[in-house]
Amino acid sequence: MARFPSIVVLYVCITFSTGTLAQLKQPSWAELQPYQKIILHPLEQDWDTLEPDQKKRWVKMTKYYLEKTPQEQQRIQSQMRSWSALTPEQRTQARERYKKIKQLPTDKRREVKKKWRKPEELLGNNSK
Repeated sequence: MARFPSIVVLYVCITFSTGTLAQLKQPSWAELQPYQKIILHPLEQDWDTLEPDQKKRWVKMTKYYLEKTPQEQQRIQSQMRSWSALTPEQRTQARERYKKIKQLPTDKRREVKKKWRKPEELLGNNSK
């Protein structure tokens, strides 16, 4: 009878460890739905190097992507292309800047976002 609890403990450990390993690798590019591959195409070359949390965030974004306007979809695609063009060092710097900006008070964050949007607004006004 002493073996039964040991077997159960071993089974639980194996189940959770393989589940955890699978989660760390998930989702692979091959496991994505066809529509997700289309949306995330700019990230295809870098997909295997992304952290699991990043992959999950991108996959989650695909659920909302289809609800966006065509202009918002183009913006998202453009951001993915820009991100994939960055070197690993540039990505690290971008993440660090984002963390710093996120810690700013709300009014300061809005100020920074306005500065980011100004070039887009200028392009939008020139193209009309």
